Amino acid sequence: MLKRVLVSAIVFAGFFAGNVSAQGVCPLNGTASNQLVCVLPQLYGPSGLGSGNGAPLLANSHQAHFEGDFLSSFGPINEAVGIQVSQLPIASPASGILFVYDASLKTFAPSTEESLGPILGERAGTIGRRKLYLGFSYQYFNFTSIDGQNISNLPAVFKHEPFIPPPFSPCPNQTGLTGAYAGSTCFVRDYIDTTTNIDLTVSQYTLYATYGITNRLDVSVVIPLLDVHMGASSTATIVSNYPFAPNIPAFPGGVFHQFDPTIVKSCGSVQPCLTATFPNAGTGVPNPNSASGIGDVVFRGKYEVYRGERAGIALGLDVRAPSGDATNFLGSGAWGYKPFGIISYSARVSPHAVIGYEVNGQSVLAGNIVGPTATNAKGSLPNRFVYTLGADVAIVKRLTASFDFYGQRLFGVPQLFLNPYTDLGKCGDPNCTQLTPGTVHADLGVRPGVDYNILNGSLGIKYRPFGKLVLTGNVLLKMNDSGLRATAVPLVGVSYSF
Repeated sequence: MLKRVLVSAIVFAGFFAGNVSAQGVCPLNGTASNQLVCVLPQLYGPSGLGSGNGAPLLANSHQAHFEGDFLSSFGPINEAVGIQVSQLPIASPASGILFVYDASLKTFAPSTEESLGPILGERAGTIGRRKLYLGFSYQYFNFTSIDGQNISNLPAVFKHEPFIPPPFSPCPNQTGLTGAYAGSTCFVRDYIDTTTNIDLTVSQYTLYATYGITNRLDVSVVIPLLDVHMGASSTATIVSNYPFAPNIPAFPGGVFHQFDPTIVKSCGSVQPCLTATFPNAGTGVPNPNSASGIGDVVFRGKYEVYRGERAGIALGLDVRAPSGDATNFLGSGAWGYKPFGIISYSARVSPHAVIGYEVNGQSVLAGNIVGPTATNAKGSLPNRFVYTLGADVAIVKRLTASFDFYGQRLFGVPQLFLNPYTDLGKCGDPNCTQLTPGTVHADLGVRPGVDYNILNGSLGIKYRPFGKLVLTGNVLLKMNDSGLRATAVPLVGVSYSF
């Protein structure tokens, strides 16, 4: 699943200012939001982790001077969620019983094909002139990882910004303070160590309808209904590598950086408060952790350009409309266009292959919508190459097994990776003449503009209990780690052809 916008996630733009007044979707100006896209940016409160009104850091003259590493490290999550929920694999919109013209009867009759067709794959055959297919499926996604990182245990370290005097004096011991940190004060050695847990599940209820315009052309509509649940919690520890602040009200306990116990209730009455927990992001706003509604509706046209005795070739086009609410992860927020081609062969074992290329437009999910400098400008969702290779097998007359390899290649996607951070060392006295070397800490980084593959395997069965009613069961299995992923995705469905 990006310094883009989970849109952009756990954001610390609040580090840069005290009282901000930005008008972004997630402004971090003290205004709580009930939109799921703001769960991560507002994980530490409606002002982020800065020094504004209601922010958890004590608001003295420099408490907000930490880099926005959360935005950099967790930015990919919002975009990844938006991509995933708008492009969840769906069952074929016309896979079941096909109708062919019977010249002797001068009407359309059910095909004599032994197989009931693929589930996530496609076959070239069309449903038949003036025939109607209706279907329903349910899928459950319990996301567990993003780019190979466990989303229940995401590490992030927030470093202090370089801080060049005045009003403070340079650190007498400049060991490790190189580059932008050269000449900085001693307290820039402080950092915040965090571990974040994200809980994200999606239930997808999908309605399908396909109608045969001619014997070779049919059109389809796919209407997904989504129920998205998202929560986040974090544990943050301020590591005071320079605990020699003047013991005055602005710096209680003599440390420069600490949490405000009047805001962070987990601190109790402890001062200085250096460890805090932030549970259940979104608490205090209406319907804090869930959203439901219509997703991005897909319109399809498919034409069978070649029909042999057993083989077939078809071309088609999917058009995805941005009908879902992107700020609640119900849709992509962008139009998508996917031309595709299908080749299939009809037999007891029926192989099929599908290739397509999806072009996506501009979306708020890839834009600048978080923090005091937000412009709400949209960004481009990544294009993707999609392909399915598989076969459906007629086990007995009314029972078909389906096997598919379902792959996607996404282009220009920011990607998370483990990027260990070595801190700047701990001062043992006010002049930092005694300096303990820094240690290594788990941290996330982001690679911008990466091309990567998302690979899944699909196993399922289709059963026709009577007439033209077909029941479907399937499981989609993760085969690699790229992107925002669920380990296994179950699907159940039912369809009927008229």
